[in-house]
Amino acid sequence: MTVVRYTELFRIECLHGYFGGAACGSLVLSPAEDCRALMQRYRMLFRGSAGGGVVYAPVQSPPDLLQGFDEWLPFTFRLSNTGADLNSYTDLASEESAAPAETLFHFDNSADQQAEVFGSRRQLLHPAGSPFSGAAITVQPKRFRYTLPPSASKGILHVLEPFTGQILWERPVQDSRSPFFLDLRQLPEGRYILAMEKQELLKFYLSDRPAAQQWGAISIYVGGSRQAPALSANCRVVDGDGMVTPKTFTLALESQKTIWRYYVIDPSGKQDFGKYELTATLRKSMAAEADAADLRFSRLPDTVPIDGRTAWVFESQAPLPLLQSPYTEFSLTLRPNGNGKRGDRAIHLPYAPAGSLVFKKSEGARQFCSEIFVYL
Repeated sequence: MTVVRYTELFRIECLHGYFGGAACGSLVLSPAEDCRALMQRYRMLFRGSAGGGVVYAPVQSPPDLLQGFDEWLPFTFRLSNTGADLNSYTDLASEESAAPAETLFHFDNSADQQAEVFGSRRQLLHPAGSPFSGAAITVQPKRFRYTLPPSASKGILHVLEPFTGQILWERPVQDSRSPFFLDLRQLPEGRYILAMEKQELLKFYLSDRPAAQQWGAISIYVGGSRQAPALSANCRVVDGDGMVTPKTFTLALESQKTIWRYYVIDPSGKQDFGKYELTATLRKSMAAEADAADLRFSRLPDTVPIDGRTAWVFESQAPLPLLQSPYTEFSLTLRPNGNGKRGDRAIHLPYAPAGSLVFKKSEGARQFCSEIFVYL
């Protein structure tokens, strides 16, 4: 019986500030069907892990298998969202970045992007601090209709691989006024560019799976004889001679920051919270990174009616991050100030949940607000 030994080729990790910089439990990574076929051709294995996965390559049988790695296309993985609140607790940079029904978020290792993230230096799949910059991309099925823009004239229409620039499909176009049909079933799932005469017309992600079933996708350019010359050493896993340098590629997502707004209500109507203040106390784990001023709250001058009862409103003076376990970072207490009555008690408050977002009314850009209703 022949025993085949395997070695780690590359690892993908999806980390999130909401989980304290640990693996994002809402994202599941899996190879696309075409990617599985590519891995089988080189006898590779994929093993999923929490918020990521690892690809392994054989170290023997035959030993020179990766010396013949000459692929134009990357390994493409799907990111499925299993958590209903992922987009709520994730900083998407702007509301325009949020993927509508026909798009997904795409990330890749084509550029050398290293940064200090969550306490370690990591090789990122996106610009540091801006994971969603230019990440949203339209999903097209493998057969679709397209109408050329008025600026495109007659010529040769090409489908290109975005990183290598390889022409993978072409067709002459005689009448640019009529929609034409593209049959790209011979191409594997992944990201492509539609161009004519060096004019880029459309960036798209080719997949017969609806965008609503895919939160994102990750493309990994491994290297080999075709890809290695264009990849930096930090991005390259396999060099032109088939030698392997294992890599870890990171998708680093930041937690959404919102104004935390507390509505404090006494159902009996007997207590006046107008002489209370809301104070925050930093835990040791957060103290080195945060300024206590970022955790200050103010009581709004006016009360508001909530279900026929009076509510006193307290707001954070700066946006605070949504966290799965905020109690490990700071505590929040409602306590009487110097003008309070003797014997008034301090009250520990709950934290903002991910699904309580509204837009805060203010001049300029709209800002998210987390509303927390506290009945005492």
